[in-house]
Amino acid sequence: MTSVVQLYIKEQLMASRGVPIIVCNATKQPQYLVTGRRGLRQDSFTLYTVAGQYIAEIRQTTLGIFPRFDIFVGKQKVGAVKKMYGVWHQFQFVSDLNWIVMGDLINHHYKVYHRTETILTMDKAILSDGDYYQLQITHESDVPVCILLSLIFDHWVVRRDKKPQKGGSFKAAYN
Repeated sequence: MTSVVQLYIKEQLMASRGVPIIVCNATKQPQYLVTGRRGLRQDSFTLYTVAGQYIAEIRQTTLGIFPRFDIFVGKQKVGAVKKMYGVWHQFQFVSDLNWIVMGDLINHHYKVYHRTETILTMDKAILSDGDYYQLQITHESDVPVCILLSLIFDHWVVRRDKKPQKGGSFKAAYN
């Protein structure tokens, strides 16, 4: 019997560039550390243990609206991701692993399937200390790849600026 691994990634941290991302368990204890960024060819996210040991990496290999990514666990390539978009939904294929990703861009809901089995479910979670992405991973052996995939799912929805928005700061100018 497999138990579901539940992890949380803080939403605003996913948007930052150059700031490490901390992946926590259900009790908010740090489990993993992610460094890196995306956007340019050869940009990558690298996954480490909390102690600093390298685990896996996802590297952007092409630019454009439908970028490609290669996934490495250890130093071995285990898959490649090709992003495609529908009108309100996002589809991705993870070759070599034979995974299909289906995402809802409006509701921030994503699922990864291998044949008929759900590998990962990712939903937006609003907790007392902020907005998070909640990951529910079926197999513990898939945790590194699932964490790295989750970092590229919601690319177009997450705020990218580092300055917090101020409420009521609208200033109209008239000529």
